[in-house]
Amino acid sequence: MIQYPIFVLQKGDDIIYVFSNEKYLKSTNTEIFEKLDYKDTVHIDSLGNKYKIDKAFKVKNIGLFGFNPLLKGKQILIDFEYESEVEKITLDDFKKDILARVDKTKKIWKSAWDIEELKNAISNSQSFEEIAVLLK
Repeated sequence: MIQYPIFVLQKGDDIIYVFSNEKYLKSTNTEIFEKLDYKDTVHIDSLGNKYKIDKAFKVKNIGLFGFNPLLKGKQILIDFEYESEVEKITLDDFKKDILARVDKTKKIWKSAWDIEELKNAISNSQSFEEIAVLLK
């Protein structure tokens, strides 16, 4: 079972997504759901387990037939089927991947962090949870 917070990483996209609970991970809109290729997405939990998505599917509409006046598009709840093999990632390997992604997306991080300070904080982190707190 996945332990939150989790990191969502997509092949070909260096942005790091962090979700602190199931509600935020599994709530989306139909436009995003139809656009994303979930087979190119992995979930890495706070224990270092890497789950590859085999399939994503709609569970139900959220709210009144999926419509919320504050949100764009029809809101849905989704779920995932994972491949049966779960890979274990070491914290050091994870840090290397995250640091490479931060380097490639510096513009995003500059508004909230000094890049070298962020990279040092990630390098000195002692757990996946500490990194999640830094990147939220």
